[in-house]
Amino acid sequence: MPRYGGAMSTLRDELRAQVRLAVPVIGVNLGLMSMNIVDSAIIGHVSTAGLSAVSLGHAVLWVPLSFGVGLVMALDPLVSQAFGAKDDAAVARALQRGLVLALAVAVPLLVLLLLGADAAMAALDQPEELRDTAAAYTRITALGLPALLVFVALRRSLQALGRLRPIVWVTLLANVVNAAVDWALVRGEWGFPQLGARGCAVATTTCNVVMVVLLLAFTWRDLGPHLLPVRERVLALAPLGRMLKLGVPIGLALALEAGAFNAVTLVMGWFGTLELAANRVVLTLATASFMLPLGLSTAAAVRVGHAVGAGDPEGMRRAARVALGTGAVVMGAFALLFVAAPLTLLSAFTDDREVLELALVFVPLAAGFQLFDGLQVVAAGVLRGIGDTRVPMLVNLVGYWILALPLGTLAARRWGGGPQAMWWALGGGLLFAAVALVLRIRNRFAGEIAKLDVDGPDGPPDDVAAAGAAGDAAVGAAAPEDHAAEALLP
Repeated sequence: MPRYGGAMSTLRDELRAQVRLAVPVIGVNLGLMSMNIVDSAIIGHVSTAGLSAVSLGHAVLWVPLSFGVGLVMALDPLVSQAFGAKDDAAVARALQRGLVLALAVAVPLLVLLLLGADAAMAALDQPEELRDTAAAYTRITALGLPALLVFVALRRSLQALGRLRPIVWVTLLANVVNAAVDWALVRGEWGFPQLGARGCAVATTTCNVVMVVLLLAFTWRDLGPHLLPVRERVLALAPLGRMLKLGVPIGLALALEAGAFNAVTLVMGWFGTLELAANRVVLTLATASFMLPLGLSTAAAVRVGHAVGAGDPEGMRRAARVALGTGAVVMGAFALLFVAAPLTLLSAFTDDREVLELALVFVPLAAGFQLFDGLQVVAAGVLRGIGDTRVPMLVNLVGYWILALPLGTLAARRWGGGPQAMWWALGGGLLFAAVALVLRIRNRFAGEIAKLDVDGPDGPPDDVAAAGAAGDAAVGAAAPEDHAAEALLP
């Protein structure tokens, strides 16, 4: 992908540019998601209890992991804006600091998951027969967390630089490894022991390590100059602190959203193993469709960031309009697919008649919120491209944890709504998020957008951005403090 070269002449040109960027990103997202799909499909055909245990383990694991992934996603605006400004030194410093933060957050998260998995299962009042297996799944998968966060840092930087083909190839190869390990250890084929849910965890951890090794091997020509030599002030506390100001809200926003979906899983556990398995199947479908707008969200963050770095406000606004429109169309199509062929889609994950019957109740509800899910994640990407990360965090807090989940839980357990009430609650939270974030974009894009500068006025002399910005002021301009008066929501 060439360097950002100024304003695009038409919306059609911008659409082409975003599609060229988004398609491989979506391919990578689907590739990563397909590993979870393969896990669910293989364990689901071996054991319904095993599928439920994987669902529980994933629910406990994904919230802290989402925080770590979100923190590293601070690289999106930093690398894309530096690339748009043609500032290679700033690109290198951002990547190196991103790796430092990835490893720094991985250590406490790993310790938390290793030591707290059993206690989490007990505290969340999950079915007794699933706790040990789910906790073991969580611990084994957690071992791959440091490698996963390093992969995220490398991937986000390559995406911002437009180097996508190697990520696609690495993801494809990782899928082959994952399927082979799942087949061997979940089913006990080729002379290996049958480990069930634990086998899924071993496969995931193995793939995380494999992806880092392969990505470095395939992209060293591109990444090597940005990784070595270590740049001046990479470990300076002030720039790292400014990166945290960007990344922590992203991490909290992702953790709040992931926590909301996982809270639904935990409520399903209160109803029983059947509800857990049906929820897992439908949630896997909804997550698969989510990979497309998630890719569009990344493309939006990169294109908006390039425009900000190049000083092109009209290009920035055009990129936002195209991304939001495309996300709405894509998710509208998924909603129709869910309604038209639910049984065909669900049968890929389980052949248990009772699970299928309950899953068919959930699918129309998942179809109903596809449009809102697409709009909110694309809008979050647009805001991330300009460095606005705090309002999306507050939106998730209010939409999911203050409104949707408390009302959904009451409806499900006290007011006779049953397990499907939780899916209604998710839809309401996503609608709130979509409306609030689109309003936020309208508000922010009506004014001037400043380029981010984490190095500040005392940064290295080769930093182009440092010549015209002042660290905290630039970050503050990108994410104002007066959130209480703003519309709220990922």
